[in-house]
Amino acid sequence: MKVAFASMKGKYLDCVFEDCFSFSVFDFTAEGYRWLETLTLPGSAATDGEGGSGGAVRLGLLRGCKLLFAAEIGNEAARRMAKAGIMVLETAPGAEVIGQLDKMQTMLKERPPLWLARALLRSSTEEENGGERI
Repeated sequence: MKVAFASMKGKYLDCVFEDCFSFSVFDFTAEGYRWLETLTLPGSAATDGEGGSGGAVRLGLLRGCKLLFAAEIGNEAARRMAKAGIMVLETAPGAEVIGQLDKMQTMLKERPPLWLARALLRSSTEEENGGERI
């Protein structure tokens, strides 16, 4: 399952979603996680905010991700993400990306919360159906 983090430098959740122009993406499974890529908005969209085309560009960049961690996200942006099948998790500003991944691994080993179990199930179901969202 692809998990994205709103992070300018890739190490911490250090930006508000609507102002963020860089997202670290990881592949997360029950066995572990690995960094996949850093997604960056094109220059003009990076300063456009959620009200303009920047919101659509951010959504386009994050398609395929099942979870998005952000220090803060507006209601409209969160609604758009949910509609696209991306669950948003607001996390304390400054939280470490790797720390969040480690916490999810621990949750899976102990007793996964329903949101995490559903996200993993949805991801594996889509993989079985050739990437088609269900």
